[in-house]
Amino acid sequence: MNDFRGVRKITAAITTKQEPELSTLQLEMRKIPESEFKWLVQRIFQKPAMAITVIAGILVSIGLTMAVPYLTGRMFNRLWAIYLREQPAVFYVFFQRFFFEYEILKYVEAILLLGTINFLISIIVGILNEYLAQNAERQIREDFYASVQNKSMAFFDTAKVGELMSQATYDVRIINATISPGFRMITQAAISALVTFGLIFWLEPYVMIIVIFFFPFYIITLRSYAKKLSPLTQKVQQQFGICNAHLQENVSGVRVIRAFTGEAFEIKKFGKEVDILRDDIIKRGVQQARYFPPLLLSFTITLALGLSIYFIIIGRMDGGEAITILGVLIQLYNPTYQISWVLYLTHMGLAGARRILRTMKEEDIIIEKPDAIELPEINGKIEYRNVSFSYQRQHQQDLEENNSEDEYRPTLRDISFVAEPGEIVAILGPTGCGKSTLTKLLARMYDVDKGAILIDGYDIRNVTLESLRKNIGVIEQDIFLFSTTIKENIAYGAEREISDEEIIEYAKAAQAHEFIMSFKDGYDTLVGERGVTLSGGQKQRIAIARAFLANPKILILDDSASAIDAKTEEQIQKAMNNLLKNRTVFIITHRLATIKRANKIIVMRKGRIVAKGVHDELLRTSEDYRRIFGRHIQLPPIQKEATGGAK
Repeated sequence: MNDFRGVRKITAAITTKQEPELSTLQLEMRKIPESEFKWLVQRIFQKPAMAITVIAGILVSIGLTMAVPYLTGRMFNRLWAIYLREQPAVFYVFFQRFFFEYEILKYVEAILLLGTINFLISIIVGILNEYLAQNAERQIREDFYASVQNKSMAFFDTAKVGELMSQATYDVRIINATISPGFRMITQAAISALVTFGLIFWLEPYVMIIVIFFFPFYIITLRSYAKKLSPLTQKVQQQFGICNAHLQENVSGVRVIRAFTGEAFEIKKFGKEVDILRDDIIKRGVQQARYFPPLLLSFTITLALGLSIYFIIIGRMDGGEAITILGVLIQLYNPTYQISWVLYLTHMGLAGARRILRTMKEEDIIIEKPDAIELPEINGKIEYRNVSFSYQRQHQQDLEENNSEDEYRPTLRDISFVAEPGEIVAILGPTGCGKSTLTKLLARMYDVDKGAILIDGYDIRNVTLESLRKNIGVIEQDIFLFSTTIKENIAYGAEREISDEEIIEYAKAAQAHEFIMSFKDGYDTLVGERGVTLSGGQKQRIAIARAFLANPKILILDDSASAIDAKTEEQIQKAMNNLLKNRTVFIITHRLATIKRANKIIVMRKGRIVAKGVHDELLRTSEDYRRIFGRHIQLPPIQKEATGGAK
């Protein structure tokens, strides 16, 4: 669950070991078939030799199974002949012949041998089938996980973590059951039916007429059963995902629930969802109970038995043949009942596959061009050229069809500025003006709607995502830490082995070493899920150390010192004087001490840049800038002619 909830941070990481494979993954996503059934078959036959061996083993097993009724019939004929010949001492001679007649023993030994061989084959088939299922489950999990990692931020803006968790766990596990034992069972049922029809036709074609007569009714009832079961099964899995999402959201927001005494409300709300799930499962169970093929098979066997008796009376058939036909038909009982379970598993698997494929095939807004180049070693010059951006457009692929240009309401509009290598650029403005959005576009978390963003003259849309993001370090306002050790959190995203000395060096630079060593386990301290065992300031200092260690040429700090006390902030500022050399830095902040250090200040309002300059200049020329600091410092007289302008 951590990886899904932290995917924004993973996407923004300076480097990741997964990203070099993303372009290949995008190509693989395009090869996914439209049919979930075809996709499942492809997953099964990823190991074709093993899948064919399973089918061959099932075929042999069914042949051995069907041979038992045939041998039983032949043995009965032999015993019946002895019975007719030895009538005066019927019981004594009959059982004596059964135990001591060599020909009778041959049949017994053959049946025992066939049963033993069949048992061994079943073991092998079961093991191979389970291996196929586990291999498919592993591959589906990896493909799904890689697909989610490769989604754009627009996908995560609307995706529910609980739904993704349900797909990655419950749905994938159901697909496993669809393959094992589902694949084996449905193959057994199909082959058993074909072998039965062939054997009965060979023994007595007239009996086959009865089987053929009932077969269409058998198929019709199966289709009706499957058609009614499918939507019920899909509804159950959707509701399971809703319950999972609700539970995940409550666990994540438990502090808010406690703070507002919302426990009773949430329990009642969750109870309603669980009630719906219970009712849906009951409806599915009622439909499963209405399974009529076994009844039709019983009618078929009864009529076949009656016809066989008639043929025995008129001399057309002997008792052994009748026993063989009856035994073969009885063998269909097990597959018939299995089909009910197989259809349930199949519909569960297809419903799960449908949900997984819907997520995997969702179009990626951020797509790396096939001819994208590696971004070479950069100096760090950044240029925004007439950039406009709207979250609305990111979420509506067909905006041009459904909305006119007049309805286009951008979050950012006509943003243009240049940050020279090594400059510190402070970005400030009221909440919702687009400060964070502006920096997210730099790392291609989203793509611009209009204009372009260039790094050292390279349009970021024309370079690989890996080479772009490994040059950009991001420390967001909402710090995400993984539920592992402090050491591993600091070293996250590094392409090489990081020594303890290096980790300590950068932790000291971020003023984190002292509080880390106050813990019993030091750098090996587990921070808990999302770093819940640490304070806000401690989490932010670890995040700063992580970015320092990555050594990016471009660094984005989104109010990263907001939870650090004044003394620690002063120490961090001193460390930054050395660590930020030869680095282009964007800082989103309203802290005056930080802003004064900036080489360039950008003031934003309603998605536009309303002023640019340095601190002293903006105090004299920008009403928006003066409005931010007017309560805290004495303001110089404003130069009216430049008021509110963007220089």
